Amino acid sequence: MIVYWLVLCLVFLAQHLPLGFSYWLAGIVGNLVYAFWPRGRRNVQDNMRHVLGPGATDREIRDTARRSFRNYLRLLVDFARHSRTDPATIDGRLRATGWEHLDQAFEHGKGVLLVATHLGNWEIAGTALASRGYRVSAVSESIGNERINRLATRSRAELGIELIPMEYGLKRVYRALRRNEVVGLVIDRPLPPGKGTPVEFFGKHITWPTGPAVLALRTGAKIVTGYLVRGDDHDYVGEVLPPLVFETTGDRESDVQHITQQIVCIQEDLIRRYPDQWYMFRRMWPTAREQS
Repeated sequence: MIVYWLVLCLVFLAQHLPLGFSYWLAGIVGNLVYAFWPRGRRNVQDNMRHVLGPGATDREIRDTARRSFRNYLRLLVDFARHSRTDPATIDGRLRATGWEHLDQAFEHGKGVLLVATHLGNWEIAGTALASRGYRVSAVSESIGNERINRLATRSRAELGIELIPMEYGLKRVYRALRRNEVVGLVIDRPLPPGKGTPVEFFGKHITWPTGPAVLALRTGAKIVTGYLVRGDDHDYVGEVLPPLVFETTGDRESDVQHITQQIVCIQEDLIRRYPDQWYMFRRMWPTAREQS
């Protein structure tokens, strides 16, 4: 209950304070979280060390990690405000291209899997899709607080986005795809060795969730990727990329790995371009001990 009421208070403040001040305050809170959450700080620094590469200095890694915390708190401001924000206002801050690629994917008639990572602002991306008339569902991992889960589900439903819990939503995903709708999947979830499928990500081998590839092979749905990030003046800049093109071989395991690696390569390029807008607070790459 304490956590729930704290969240409600923060949502209230974000909705009623001026936007510029809310972003400024979020940046301050992000700095504090970075300073006083040592485990999260270490995880993000380790992730940024992989993303920025061996040429990055310790200071560059720390500064990028700190900006990631600040940007994430600004994303939370957007999440708190966007259910009360006129979609036309959001559209006025949106500079996105590639909508024709999404329409092209729908022509296939078997639904679209819109696949992304925790990069940029997926909440505003979903709102932008819904405001353009696309029927959108989003698969989401539930958090421990049921009241907050209901709050998140209700706020998204008000914007025309159906939230599908990851734990028991497979049938609802199939139904949405059969209706030729969009199903959003955020897939950069760290997995232990032996889970998922092996891929190369920033020059290292890790295992990656196979959900989009398996769903595409089972249903014939098209896989589309894209991004929506925060611009320098707090507008939103994004692009819908062309649908993935792949041929199946009949070897299901090989096909899943090939499709997943395609997705990972695209996401790697996007994260490299916007490292401080990649919000991964868990360690993405296993330690040497975990690999052994």
